[in-house]
Amino acid sequence: MAIPPVSYSRDTPKGYPGMIATTEPHHIISMIVAQASGDVPFGRGVLFGALEDTVALPAAIGKFAGVAVVDRTLPAANGEVYKPYDQISVMKGGTIWVTALVAVAQGDPVYMTPTGTFTNVSNSSANQLIENAEWASVTSGTNQLAKLRLGVAK
Repeated sequence: MAIPPVSYSRDTPKGYPGMIATTEPHHIISMIVAQASGDVPFGRGVLFGALEDTVALPAAIGKFAGVAVVDRTLPAANGEVYKPYDQISVMKGGTIWVTALVAVAQGDPVYMTPTGTFTNVSNSSANQLIENAEWASVTSGTNQLAKLRLGVAK
């Protein structure tokens, strides 16, 4: 039997959405994805659900719970999402990789859109300001990977 060729890139990605970005202290809670929620992709913001210990993708402005952390123990059939009724890890404090919808700079405010994605644009009442959060890296364009720091004392 022939051994298939293996190749590795010299360029290792710096991270991926939902990956814990640093070894600094962080605070992660365990919740359940609400029945009525859509699938929660890694690195998306979630809101507290109506039932105790539940979270859901936002449909409007609500109580920010945190950011979905990657869980590599989920079934491969899930893809890179949490499904309703899955146990989900949610970062409330610390630094996590997310996709920045627009160019951001260190220290910029963080706003969550109605789909759980992140930006530095307030957009009136459509986007929700995330208190005690800031961008911890710089991007030069749209939909680029960036570090989001939660639990910042300002």
